[in-house]
Amino acid sequence: VRGGKSFLMGLYHGVTGVVVKPVEGAAQEGVEGFFKGVGKGLVGAVTRPLGGINDMITYTIDGIHHHTQIDEKILVLRHPRYIQPDKILRPYNSTQSEGKYLLGQVTRHNQWNDTYYHHSLLTTKSTFILTDQRCLLSEYDDVLNQWKVEWSHVYHDIERMPSVMDNGICVVFSAFMDPNVGFSKFFKNRRKKTRMVTLPTPEETQLLYREFKKRYHHYHNG
Repeated sequence: VRGGKSFLMGLYHGVTGVVVKPVEGAAQEGVEGFFKGVGKGLVGAVTRPLGGINDMITYTIDGIHHHTQIDEKILVLRHPRYIQPDKILRPYNSTQSEGKYLLGQVTRHNQWNDTYYHHSLLTTKSTFILTDQRCLLSEYDDVLNQWKVEWSHVYHDIERMPSVMDNGICVVFSAFMDPNVGFSKFFKNRRKKTRMVTLPTPEETQLLYREFKKRYHHYHNG
């Protein structure tokens, strides 16, 4: 059931992206942005359904695996296996699977085609996620009973590499208005923002810094 739902959602977002992307592009960059949006929409029309098929296959494989390992007293529950972009089937990694699941929960209402890269749990209800396109802070909303994006920025808008502090990472952005608030994504009112991501331990801080650095340089130098 969950696999079929993932496929249908991928198909839905793929189709709606054909309309939404040109509108967003035109609002940001005029005629040139419109045609860029058309291109992105057409790409999404293909990739989103394929992503849904991938999730459907993953849910099916994991479902079969679970049923073959059910004990009379113990039922093992875990997130679906994360299959990396190269499509090579690797041993199950609980951290990556958790991150892929969280990204899916966060972006389920957005027209994003992001690929999971890394995440850090800040608290039980707050997580910082790195994708192939952006970094984002997500928090769990107890009222709506779902994960929501507090803020997000594409790597293009990051002014420089983050500076490391004792208990977190300070990232300086030169960014558009928060694209997750109302119609702000249609305006180009740029202003500099300073974001502070606080992690539980210095070790986790260093790990996030290394992963952020890799993603940042891959985007800007790739």
